[in-house]
Amino acid sequence: MKNNIDNKTKGAWIIHHAGKLQTVVNVSPFENLNIAGKAGMLLSALSTTNQITITHEKATILAQEANISSLELKGLVNILKKHELIDINNFGIELLGLTTSATLEHTAKIFDNQNPKTTEIASIFLSEKISEAPYKKKEILSEISDLYRIDKFNLKDFGKNIENMGIVDIEKVDDTNTLYFNGNLFNRKDANKIYQVISTLTHEEQRQLNDFNNFLDEMACIEKAAALKIISEKLFSKISSIGMLDVNVLSNEQGEVAFITKPSSFSKYSTSNIDDAFDLAKAFVSSLTFGMTKSHYKRGRIQMIDKLLQALIRGQTVGPVDAIGQDYKILELKHVVEIKRGEKVNFYGNRCSGWIMKLLKKDVGELALQAISKGNISEQSLELLPSAVVNKYKNPEITRTITRKKLNERSPKATNDMIMALRTGRGI
Repeated sequence: MKNNIDNKTKGAWIIHHAGKLQTVVNVSPFENLNIAGKAGMLLSALSTTNQITITHEKATILAQEANISSLELKGLVNILKKHELIDINNFGIELLGLTTSATLEHTAKIFDNQNPKTTEIASIFLSEKISEAPYKKKEILSEISDLYRIDKFNLKDFGKNIENMGIVDIEKVDDTNTLYFNGNLFNRKDANKIYQVISTLTHEEQRQLNDFNNFLDEMACIEKAAALKIISEKLFSKISSIGMLDVNVLSNEQGEVAFITKPSSFSKYSTSNIDDAFDLAKAFVSSLTFGMTKSHYKRGRIQMIDKLLQALIRGQTVGPVDAIGQDYKILELKHVVEIKRGEKVNFYGNRCSGWIMKLLKKDVGELALQAISKGNISEQSLELLPSAVVNKYKNPEITRTITRKKLNERSPKATNDMIMALRTGRGI
């Protein structure tokens, strides 16, 4: 497997690791990986399906939304230019038309050209392995030591770094055994893994999880409040902490609301950590669900979600409605859509003016449509978040990490049975 990871998968893990390193003070052990990951994040933030030129001012705003500072921006722009992915002219930055897959492939090539350390390369191999199933720490580190010829002293540092920097999740089984895993366990082939988890639960928890899983199979995206009518808060926390479901949080100054999606909903044709490495499709589906469930019909509530997405994917603009100017700021900041004032002829032949929206990343729209087509978004009552400008989005990995930290603070073995079941393939 050492040389069998394709560039799309490799790029996805580089982005994943760079995201984890954003909260780390000293990233020197993974500096090349961090640089390549940040370059990939910037490329994704700026690029669209079609070739475009954007102003330097807009590039700075989009970079800031991707958590890239002005100081970092200059160096990363130079890297992208060196790899002939952008050009700088008097009008701003000219970018090639790129899909998410192409962006990930370029991210992997940038990483390779940084002359990465062996341990940085090994961290990608490790993440791919533990996304399939949890592994005993001693076993997987021994395998890495043999594959990449890392001596015991550097291997010890490697283990400390990946744990302290959050690149792996750890679950202590007992005084001598620790398991490594990550939140991508349920991105694909999740039926058997769900069965393994169920085998560790009480009969009541099993009933709740079965009912919830069937309910979520029928939906593309639901509000957390709806989920908690089916399963307990305790069970919800446990299964979200290991990545069995994705929690997407939209918020504004008045509060926040969580939307639930299944990792496998975005992986019909491949793994979701590749197709949605930047969490754009999940943000898109969550924002559209908000638009369906909260916006009043007079300001533009979405009613035919599939037809709206199909129109956007065809390159058409949608609107004009007031809601577009308020509900989709997150997608605008992530450069998924373009929102502006415009005019269109409505169904009755009358010319109307107002806010219109155009899809900039076609593949993100296609992935969102795929997820929605597998389920059936129904209107849920959203009482937590008033209808106002949605200006923040927390992706599933952030919310999962926070939940897992809280669980571990309360009980180090809160999810141990489930993790062990995934490790052994049976209940314990």
